[in-house]
Amino acid sequence: MAGEDVLLIEAGGNPDMITRIHGATMALMGSKLDWYYKTIPNNVSCLSSIDQQCRFSHGKCLGGSTSINYMMYVRGSRNDFDRLNITGWTWEDMKPYFLKYEGLEDLDRLPSSSEPYHNTEGLVHVGFFEDPKNDWHGRIIGGYTSLSFPYNEDVNALSQIGVSKILGYVSGGERVSTARAYLTRKDVKKNLKLAKNTFCTGVIIDRNRVAKGVTVQNLGFPLSLKARKEVILSAGTIGTPQILMLSGIGPADHLRDFNIPVRINLNVGGDMSDHVFPLLFIKVDKDVDKYSALFTLTSQGTAGVEWLSTHKGSLASNGLTDVTVFVNTKCYDFNRKRITNDSAGCELPTLQFIHAFIPRTLLVIGRPFISLGLDFNNEVLDQLVETNKKYAFIVMSPVVLQPMSRGTVRLASADPLVPPAITPNYLQNHTDVEEMVRAINIVEDLLETPQFKQQKASLLRLNLFGCKGLDGNDYWRCYSRHMTYSVYHAVGTAALGRVLDEELRVIGIKNLRVADASAMSHLPRGNTAATVIAYGERLADFLLKSK
Repeated sequence: MAGEDVLLIEAGGNPDMITRIHGATMALMGSKLDWYYKTIPNNVSCLSSIDQQCRFSHGKCLGGSTSINYMMYVRGSRNDFDRLNITGWTWEDMKPYFLKYEGLEDLDRLPSSSEPYHNTEGLVHVGFFEDPKNDWHGRIIGGYTSLSFPYNEDVNALSQIGVSKILGYVSGGERVSTARAYLTRKDVKKNLKLAKNTFCTGVIIDRNRVAKGVTVQNLGFPLSLKARKEVILSAGTIGTPQILMLSGIGPADHLRDFNIPVRINLNVGGDMSDHVFPLLFIKVDKDVDKYSALFTLTSQGTAGVEWLSTHKGSLASNGLTDVTVFVNTKCYDFNRKRITNDSAGCELPTLQFIHAFIPRTLLVIGRPFISLGLDFNNEVLDQLVETNKKYAFIVMSPVVLQPMSRGTVRLASADPLVPPAITPNYLQNHTDVEEMVRAINIVEDLLETPQFKQQKASLLRLNLFGCKGLDGNDYWRCYSRHMTYSVYHAVGTAALGRVLDEELRVIGIKNLRVADASAMSHLPRGNTAATVIAYGERLADFLLKSK
């Protein structure tokens, strides 16, 4: 859209300097750059979170969630697009848009077979993270290969299955957000108008159901802004349905409850799905000073100087998070403790394992900070802190990629400044819990591999209210309902086919489109940012064609 006359309205401001640092991502959760939404409890998930409210982070600054996420670049499976059965949205239709924006810096580090799946000239730079210089990086990869998981050099090429060192939205040792990739270009800045710290409160729609502009608040003052052509909503899976419903677009009965005139009756805010996991803690490195918080914080001081001067070093890494694993649990032999991968269906992963590292005593020293980042109640936090006095943790996040549970976003008030009512309904469908248990069983097998057994690694079994007396998989079912966590990948609240037509136009309303994760009718098998950016590129083409 370079050269076009565009006003970008952003509720937040510029991302802070700290957002550029890969190793500082945890510090962004719960900060002023995070919408930090709270959810409505459903009594079957997040039972050990404060007030049983699941954590729901979304970026509140230029670049949105790409300014605060863990920067993992995963497109998902071609099946994620082909199954939509929407004209113009197959994998072959979408592949050019993924390639269009990708600016891969490390093509020479991938096999030659990867070349057709990548582009080196796009605006959004991607590359490998720096080596974290943590022995567990190699041990984790070795542990999975001991279970016959293939080492996959490129999850964005022919196959996702296996253990991989993943690409990220990084360049020159810094995060590449969509703000950095798109908004810093001279040809964009020439005609782009920015309204920062400006909160959109609704869409102005005339009697002919034509979007004419938006209403906003800036510094507490209400304003109406008129659009000569179109209005595009990119407020995310939570913000977009809230704005639509406040504008009279949504479930008619729900809107009438708040005395909002109904413009059109659509399933806005329904059928929300999200990637969730049970947060697991593996005890490692008992009393090892190399992985203590004091050692880490001392070395991080040096690393900070190194990053500021060279943009290299441990702060340019993503810790253990760039090691990721994709597997279909139906293709894992739990008796033989190995992956089989013996049919075409095995190429469709049902789980993604994400890893992180917490140094020994870090939770002790940084309890207030960690409490804000995790949002667990004191019953859990006390146990984690006590265990962390002696052990470092590998944090395992086995993500259910195709959950069956569905949630909603609804208005809590007709006042746009009141956050919406978010009911994610995690684990409402018991099949999601069973997938989590299968994931934990794979982790138990991983701990029996030489790489983990030699280090005396073990899963932390927390004493959880409601799980007393349970053992084996019954305990892990209960654990999963207590230690439920979101990857913040919620989609579907203004979805293609339900709310939007095949050109991302709101059905029944002229000159109003949506381009964000809310438009995705199904979760991809992987991190959502890649698909959201492709949707944005697709929207730009639709707009240019309609001129």
